[in-house]
Amino acid sequence: MVAKKTIFEKLGLIEPVEGETSETPETMEAVESSESPEVLTGADEKKEIEPVKNVVEEKKPEESLPFGVDLLAAKKEPLKEKEDPLEALVQKSDLLKGGDTKQIEDKLDVLIGSYEKNKMMSIDDIYRNSRMEADKKRTIFMVDVFQKTLPENLPIDVKRASVMNIMDVSTINLENLLNDAYKRIDALNNILEQTVQTTEDVIMKNNASISELENRIKELKKVSEARQQFQEDQTSIIEYEIQKIIGIVDFIKPKK
Repeated sequence: MVAKKTIFEKLGLIEPVEGETSETPETMEAVESSESPEVLTGADEKKEIEPVKNVVEEKKPEESLPFGVDLLAAKKEPLKEKEDPLEALVQKSDLLKGGDTKQIEDKLDVLIGSYEKNKMMSIDDIYRNSRMEADKKRTIFMVDVFQKTLPENLPIDVKRASVMNIMDVSTINLENLLNDAYKRIDALNNILEQTVQTTEDVIMKNNASISELENRIKELKKVSEARQQFQEDQTSIIEYEIQKIIGIVDFIKPKK
């Protein structure tokens, strides 16, 4: 019977010896345990993975910093956050809540007032702004409507009596119509007076500006005339000196 090799013989550590007995069960078990691959448990596997992870983290490149930023200063001090444009706008609006807002409102009032004064107003605009009665049946113009329904060839007295009779039948109060007429006349007169006053103010301011400009023009003309005279005097002095020098040169070095 051929003797089986021992574990040491299989590993090549010793030479095979003739006549040795067969492998015992203990030696067979040792051989199997040495030849079988080592099985890692969960804990052992975690221990082997953690060093690899640490090495990867150590080799992770640093985050890029803006150009021109000192690396040491950047590590010590965090980068400043960008300014929120909305917050900046709110801060500016808060500043306008002070005296600047009052000045802006005053300027707007002046502009609006100037526009309103120079705006051509229709009769309807005047009545609307004066809060006059809008229902035509309650206005003085209802009399005109009744009058136009009558024949044109009727005498005025007959027309008047006819209109009064129609108003009585229609339960229209004459006093209310007359009050409406007076209110409309007052409203129209107020606008007329404002228009005349505004026109006088504009003309007076423009005339004052024209006078100032005319005075300024006169002053500028005087400055121009004085400068012209200065130029003539300076030119005369310089030309005289030039001729004097030329005469001396001609004397000492006559032309051939």
